[in-house]
Amino acid sequence: MEKNFYWFSLIEVIVATSIITISVFWVYKLISENTKIINKSSNNIQVNNMFFLSKDCIESIWIDNYNKAIWTDYYFNFWTDLTECSTWTINQTVVIDNLGYSIKGNILESWTNYIKWLISIESPEIKTLTWEFLQIQK
Repeated sequence: MEKNFYWFSLIEVIVATSIITISVFWVYKLISENTKIINKSSNNIQVNNMFFLSKDCIESIWIDNYNKAIWTDYYFNFWTDLTECSTWTINQTVVIDNLGYSIKGNILESWTNYIKWLISIESPEIKTLTWEFLQIQK
């Protein structure tokens, strides 16, 4: 009696190919999720750095200029080398690493020697983050 192992080998190949295919898709899924987490972390680090840039921008403009103005909402924009900043009353998008950010400062409270700011940074890639800052006249 002659035994035919041809179909048994074909079934083994199909099962092994299925297992390898499923494993490759799971590895691809893990790599994709890890890349998303890394990008989101990088964006959050960038936003946290922008809070300090915004604080320095506010500090570089004299407190009297803000106290004499009639506006309470300001948008901040940085030059491409991040060495100078400017304020606007309309939204100006700051582009860093090909991502657009909107940096807005609201004056919550002011007096002759201090201004309390609420800085918010928003981008389509991240949720809006806010930070309070107290500017004191020196």
